[in-house]
Amino acid sequence: MARVVAIADAHLGRAHYQAVDANGLNQREADFSAAWHRAVEAAIGLDPDAVLVLGDLFDAPRPTYRAFREGARGLRRLADAGVPALAISGNHDTPRLRESGSPYAVLADGFPGLQFVYRGAYEPVDLLPGLRVHAVPQCTDDVALKEQVAAAARARSTDHLNLLITHAAVTVLARRYTYGDVNELEVDLSTLDAGFDRIMLGHFHNFAKVAPNAWYPGSTDTFSFKDLPQHDEPPVKGVLSLDTASGTVRHHPVPGGRPLRSYRLDAFELTAPEVYQAAAGLATPQETEAAVVRLFVNRARPEIRRLLDRRQVADAFPGALVVTVVVEAATDEQAAQLAAQPVTSLADEWDRYLASVPIEGYDRDRLAGMGRAFLQQVEEEAR
Repeated sequence: MARVVAIADAHLGRAHYQAVDANGLNQREADFSAAWHRAVEAAIGLDPDAVLVLGDLFDAPRPTYRAFREGARGLRRLADAGVPALAISGNHDTPRLRESGSPYAVLADGFPGLQFVYRGAYEPVDLLPGLRVHAVPQCTDDVALKEQVAAAARARSTDHLNLLITHAAVTVLARRYTYGDVNELEVDLSTLDAGFDRIMLGHFHNFAKVAPNAWYPGSTDTFSFKDLPQHDEPPVKGVLSLDTASGTVRHHPVPGGRPLRSYRLDAFELTAPEVYQAAAGLATPQETEAAVVRLFVNRARPEIRRLLDRRQVADAFPGALVVTVVVEAATDEQAAQLAAQPVTSLADEWDRYLASVPIEGYDRDRLAGMGRAFLQQVEEEAR
């Protein structure tokens, strides 16, 4: 029996929000680094015979020095533990132009004992006795991905467990495990399920079993409130393990990620001071300590939307890393407003939208000008 552990979507170098840590670094960038190292330690703790990294180790094809160093430190930990490892490239850390060079090429030079598949083509890797890994990295487009998966299917072994690994958005009937982001490749499950015994996928950030033989481990850290668990998804990020003898795949939670807390408040019959008071009673300080908090103030009347101080609302969640307050109008009022609004240009719609949302830490006028210029160009090109 052998155990293979899979880690996906560390996205090292990703920064978000304005909060910084004690060293002056973006706190979310530091979070993603810490989550990667927790995942590596969790993998080693499972006493694996091999580890797979399923793409998007980095958030960009030209990672910063800090991001690259953190990625290399994690791989060094695996190498020092004597664990064979195989990493494939993903849509975020693959350059659009091949001649730009890949960060995985540098890692391959620095870690000759580990294996990296990143050149846009399928490579078979007999990682362990009895296990053939069919590694399909990020390709140039959907057609190329399908061609490379087909090549992998033709190379299946009759005396090995055949494991396909790739980094892609998958469509399963009416469900699409997709984000529509940079370089994203999307294929139907039937394209992938070409006789492979098991399939492990990178790209989708929540744990998901997309077929009886296919799984996403999910990312190592939370990205947004879309990462909140739904249906039967586990509440904590984690890694996957594959028992090559039985074919059993298990999700192993890796606690320690930054919590996401979402709250709702019905403000229809409340004054502004009453909204502040109600917000203060939604959660205990222990719940929101160091959390990313989102509060929906629902059914807000016009005078509430004018008078409400979002900063004072945010003060109801002391200790939170960041608090976003979303004020929503009453449903009937929203409908009336939409009916009364004439159809105008995209640029005018952009101005209207920007005026309706809170913007902190950014130059509103600069954002407005950039958006208008871009949308006006789109309208002119469409004529």
